[in-house]
Amino acid sequence: MAEQGDQGTAGGADAGGSITTTHDDGSTSTHNDDGSGSFTGADGSSGTYDADGGGSFTGADGSSGTYDADGGGSYTGADGSSGSYSADGSSSHTDADGNSHSMDAEGNGSFEGADGSSGTMSADGSYSHTDADGNSCSGDAEGNGSWEGADGSSGSYSADGSSTHSDADGNSSTTDAEGNGSWEGADGSSGSYSADGSSSHTDADGNTTAYDAEGNMGEGQDTAGGDALDGAFGDDTAGGDMPPPEDDPMGGALDGSAAQSDASGMPAGGGQESADTFGEVAQDDGTPKEEEDDQSIVM
Repeated sequence: MAEQGDQGTAGGADAGGSITTTHDDGSTSTHNDDGSGSFTGADGSSGTYDADGGGSFTGADGSSGTYDADGGGSYTGADGSSGSYSADGSSSHTDADGNSHSMDAEGNGSFEGADGSSGTMSADGSYSHTDADGNSCSGDAEGNGSWEGADGSSGSYSADGSSTHSDADGNSSTTDAEGNGSWEGADGSSGSYSADGSSSHTDADGNTTAYDAEGNMGEGQDTAGGDALDGAFGDDTAGGDMPPPEDDPMGGALDGSAAQSDASGMPAGGGQESADTFGEVAQDDGTPKEEEDDQSIVM
C-alpha cells in the first residue's frame, strides 16, 4: 500500500501543495495543485503531465514520447524509430531501417523505402509506386493504370479490359475491351486476332497467313516464296497454263523439226497414193482371188 508523506516541505507535500506518493512497487508519483504531475517507475521509466492534458514519458528501454492536450504526439523508439500523430488522424513514421511513411487526415499517404523505393496512395484508391530497381507503376481511382520497366518496357491497362504492352526489344501488342488485338514484332512481323477466332500473321519475310473464325485458311495467301517460284516459272500468277509467247524460239525449232520429218516420209507426187492401191487395201478381205489382168494405173 502506498504511503503518503507528511504534510510540509520536508514531507510528502511542499509549500505549493504538491503531493508525492511512494508506491509498494517502488515507483513514485507527484501531483501538483495546478493539475500537473510526474512519476518515476520502479523500472526506471518516468513521465510528466501538465494541467492541460499534455505530457511526456521515457520508457525503461530508452523510448520516449510526448503528447499534447489536443491528442497529438510524437515518439522515439529505443531502436531509433520515430513518428508523430495528430488529433485529425494524420501521422508519420520512420522505422529503424530508414523506411518511412506518412498519412494525412483525408487518408492520402506516401512512403519511401530505405532501398530507394517510393510510392503514394490516395483516399480515392489511386496510387503510384517505384521500386528500388527503377520499375514504376500507377493506377487511378477507376481501375486504369500504366507501368514502365527499368529495362525500357512499358504498358497500360484500362478498367474495360483493354491493354497495351511494349517489351524491351521493341515488340508491342494491344488488346481492346472486346478481345480483339494486334501485335508488331521488332523484326517487322505483325499480326492481328479477333474475338471471333479469326487471325492474320505476316512474318518478317513478308509471308502472310490468315484464318477465319472457323479455322479455315484464307484463299489467295500472299507469300514471298510463292512469288519467287512464280517468277522462276514464267510468272504463272494465275495458277493455270498460259499460252506460249508469239516469239517462242524453242517452239519454232520444234515445229520446224516436225515439218522436216513429215516431208521425208511423203511419197512422190506430193504425198498422194494411187487411188486403186488404196481401194485394193480397203477391199482386201484376206480371201485368195483368181489372177486377173492388172488394170491398175501406175503413176
